Amino acid sequence: MYNERYDNHFRRLTASRDTLASFADFTLEALRLAAVPKLLRDERPALEAALDKYRQGLSGRTSGSGQRQSGTQTEDQAFKSFKKLVQATDKKLLQPRFYDHPTEKALFYPDKLSGLTEAPKTKRFTRFTAYVQQLEAHPDAGLQAAGAQAKALLIAYSAATAAKNQGSKIVKDTISALGPDAQSLADALWDVHCTALYVHRREPAKAPTYFAYDKLLKRNGQRTTARKGILPPAPAAE
Repeated sequence: MYNERYDNHFRRLTASRDTLASFADFTLEALRLAAVPKLLRDERPALEAALDKYRQGLSGRTSGSGQRQSGTQTEDQAFKSFKKLVQATDKKLLQPRFYDHPTEKALFYPDKLSGLTEAPKTKRFTRFTAYVQQLEAHPDAGLQAAGAQAKALLIAYSAATAAKNQGSKIVKDTISALGPDAQSLADALWDVHCTALYVHRREPAKAPTYFAYDKLLKRNGQRTTARKGILPPAPAAE
């Protein structure tokens, strides 16, 4: 139990890449103030260098990752595009056809038109897929063409939901999974932690106030109790 207190807990953090950067930013700013003891302020250059190197890798990953590129759709954006096509197809092609073929309405809209345009997220993909299949299989050339358009949007929607799910997984990554730059940043944070414990060794409860632990997840996956983010009173600079 007590051995863990001598372990670099920053290497065991559970955080996304952006969250780790934001967490380190807080500490970097906390060390900037002149009222902070000199021993702690002396740790700032090393932390800043580690954070800068980490951000360089983060920036490169952002620009090279399809998930983070500005052209990648979110799930909601992909849904809006699909919804717009459904509404246009309904108005221009399906409603006129239903006038002469009313029995086909149930094939395309087993849950009514709103079953597609207002589908809950848990049912969207299943309903969209069935809708696309009906369009593609229809003998009418116009509906087949609409089916091809809908299929492309369905693929885009599937990609958007996959990116979202991958994003959720990334949030649960440990520091070791984020790469060597993240580990170096964790080590720099640990140096600040150890220095803060030494500087405030008579009042150790002040040491955690240099860190925004409220930005992180507990190891059990729940949020920690939010801290106020107020810097500790400290003696005048040496």
